[in-house]
Amino acid sequence: MQIKKDYTREEIVMTAKREFLKNGFAKASMREIAKRSGIGLSNIYNYFKSKDEIFRCIVAPLIAKMQEMLLEHHNVKYHEQFLKYASGESDEMMTEHVQSYMELISHYRDELELILFKAQGSSLENFIDDYTEMCTKQVLIFMDSFSKKYPSYSTVKSSFTYHVHTVWMFSFISEIMKHRLSPKEIENAIEDYIKFEYAGWRAILN
Repeated sequence: MQIKKDYTREEIVMTAKREFLKNGFAKASMREIAKRSGIGLSNIYNYFKSKDEIFRCIVAPLIAKMQEMLLEHHNVKYHEQFLKYASGESDEMMTEHVQSYMELISHYRDELELILFKAQGSSLENFIDDYTEMCTKQVLIFMDSFSKKYPSYSTVKSSFTYHVHTVWMFSFISEIMKHRLSPKEIENAIEDYIKFEYAGWRAILN
């Protein structure tokens, strides 16, 4: 029955998630995942081709959300909103970014822990570096088109600056993951981070 098959697949995913969080991808055992899922080791391969496929399935929602944030935060259609922020006319963009980070950390905490600290040995062990590179390119496109549309505003031309900016973001998220902060403390930390970050960009642009 399809319902039983879907249930078993979900049970494998949830069991594997606990195993990956406890031991990391490299040390996680397919035999243990199968055992704790209540199925035979050979049967688990009827649902997933490999341990790596299970890992990718678990973190897929996080990756999709991060891709969405990347395009949303650096979409050229938001030039006008960015201009209002850059000129000090509005903090709407800053508020939206605070909400995005809060949602990312509160809704995908386990997945963030896996991708940040537990992915060694998987096909996603370099995901953060790859995402950083992709983000750097996207920001350069956004800022280049912004400077052409609004030439009176200064912009950073160095791709390395944007690269470091993204690395800094992941360092900030990593530190939040390492500490047992309450939801309110996390929100306050995000607000302070975004304010500090945006004050710097506002100074550069003006």
